[in-house]
Amino acid sequence: MNIRMLDYFLAVAQEKNISRASKKLFISQPALSKQIKQLEHMLGFTLFVRSSHGMTLTHKGEKLYEDIEPLVSQLQSRMKKHTESRIIHIGADPLLASHYFPQHMETFMPFRIQLTHIKEDTVDLLPLLRAGSIDAAIVQDRPYYQGLSSAFLFHDEFFAAIPANHPLAQFDRLSMTQCFQYAQILTPFTPLYQRITRLMGDLNVQAPSIIEVPYNAIVGFVAQGYGISYLPSMIVQKVDYRGVVFIPLEDAPLHRDMYLFATDRSYLEILQKGLDL
Repeated sequence: MNIRMLDYFLAVAQEKNISRASKKLFISQPALSKQIKQLEHMLGFTLFVRSSHGMTLTHKGEKLYEDIEPLVSQLQSRMKKHTESRIIHIGADPLLASHYFPQHMETFMPFRIQLTHIKEDTVDLLPLLRAGSIDAAIVQDRPYYQGLSSAFLFHDEFFAAIPANHPLAQFDRLSMTQCFQYAQILTPFTPLYQRITRLMGDLNVQAPSIIEVPYNAIVGFVAQGYGISYLPSMIVQKVDYRGVVFIPLEDAPLHRDMYLFATDRSYLEILQKGLDL
């Protein structure tokens, strides 16, 4: 016998109907009927009188209901108290913290998610995970790390962020060579910054300048015409920035794969369910 079996008994007793109880419990009617019969077999007596009008408790069934209903309700209340106070500490980069997690926060109930560590380069979160400072993290382009559980989360391609009145704004697609003709607005010490500088070397071109700004200032600098930058599709598809247009890049040279990491499998499964993976 287990608590779930008692939950089934209480639901049928309260609904007085196997069909309504099955809907309430999100279980099929045959499966619920089987559970009730198994409980009756274990107890050695009949719990319900079954008729075309529904199901009513027998005398022994009523006694059982009166004895266990307060206990099960109290247990559920105490379990709810403990699970609602369970907090999962997560690390991410600033873009994910601002544009990805807010839409998912409610899906993790009854667990509470707290973004406690924000790093420009998400690889810096992995030692924090190993040390137990956080329970989980979203990490870019790193599928595995010894001692941690991980799963692929999503693929993201970057778009060029161009001032609306810029000469490049008329194009449907842009090459990196075209982009590098103008000042680059980038956040330092990030994988994107490193990728841009490598591409300049590969293409043997040099942008007139690199303007280093915090991530949350990028769009403002682009809108004011100081230069061009790059933002992931995760943001481009959800946010409309006045004075800025987003243009796809030829051959998708800027992209990232995001991976979900956790200290153990249980946390990973909770987060995967919340993120609908």
